[in-house]
Amino acid sequence: VGLTDFCSYFKSLPAGCTLWAIALLSAGQSSAITTTYTGQYVMNGYLQLQMPMWLRAVITRVVAILPGIVCAILFPSKLNQMINFVNALLGLLLPFAFTPLVKFNCSESIMGGNASRGVEKVLLYVFALAVWAVNALTLSLPGGGFFGDVVPNTQFERVALVIVQTGVQVLYALWNFSILSRPVSIDTSNVDQVGQPLPPMGYERQSLPNIT
Repeated sequence: VGLTDFCSYFKSLPAGCTLWAIALLSAGQSSAITTTYTGQYVMNGYLQLQMPMWLRAVITRVVAILPGIVCAILFPSKLNQMINFVNALLGLLLPFAFTPLVKFNCSESIMGGNASRGVEKVLLYVFALAVWAVNALTLSLPGGGFFGDVVPNTQFERVALVIVQTGVQVLYALWNFSILSRPVSIDTSNVDQVGQPLPPMGYERQSLPNIT
């Protein structure tokens, strides 16, 4: 069962497959829009790559869609397996995006007076740890698409699997806990004397007109 044949379960419902297709299209559009805006901020703010909006949208869409099209053409009978693996991999990588976001959102040095405090901060930390714990279990439990689905045939393979799995789990846990416990430090080299961020290279800050 996968995305390619899941529609068969909705055939008894009026317009079931149509609603399923609309749901898939909406999910794809929301993720594409999110990556487009994320790419805009990364390229403009971090990489300082200035390009027209239409070109940026084309590049991000091509990078996101082209690998899927290539895989669909080369492996048409393996789509469900690849989709399940990608979904499992996305879950594994989720803490690498969510945990720093929680840390930054609770940091007064970054968010100032808008930083989460008290019960809200505790709940965010609990959510971050819960996301890590669920995906850590997915790594080892059967059906998760990772170590739990590997069937070793020899004693050497069993020992190697335990060693690799333990190492990955330890590093996975250390990274998440270190992010939540480590204090946030800000590089002030790109801040001027009045505390305002300096403009990107190649741009000059526009000053207000002197009205006298």
